[in-house]
Amino acid sequence: MKNRVFRTTAITALLLSLTACSGYQGITAVHREMDARDNLPAAVQNSNPDLPSDFRLLTEDAGVRYFAAESEDFTRACIAVHPVDKPDQWAIGCSEGITGDREIVTVTHTGQPTAKLVTTGFDTSALESGGWRKIHDNVLIGSATQP
Repeated sequence: MKNRVFRTTAITALLLSLTACSGYQGITAVHREMDARDNLPAAVQNSNPDLPSDFRLLTEDAGVRYFAAESEDFTRACIAVHPVDKPDQWAIGCSEGITGDREIVTVTHTGQPTAKLVTTGFDTSALESGGWRKIHDNVLIGSATQP
């Protein structure tokens, strides 16, 4: 019995130390204080209450506003895309299991550019050479038809 408790404790300590060693600190742009520009339009809602909902405006490009939110432990993140002139064409996409630099989630809506949320520090050069355009450290966009 003592051996099983020791093994469980040792494994838990190892997993916690590996997580701490990853050094991933989330999406830097969502760590700032919230202000009026961060308010999502009332129609734009995340239907799952377990997903992050404390959005921050990251950038605006060609009349489309891009917001991001993430969980306190940085393991879940969402992007909300809101075209100002076509407010009914908004989209939200979320992902879970984030543990380091990577593409987080890609969202699209008919007639709108495809948007990709990436972690802070992720090397986007391959995406950019593949036709994606970086509009923010954490957001790349493609054409309206690009997957």
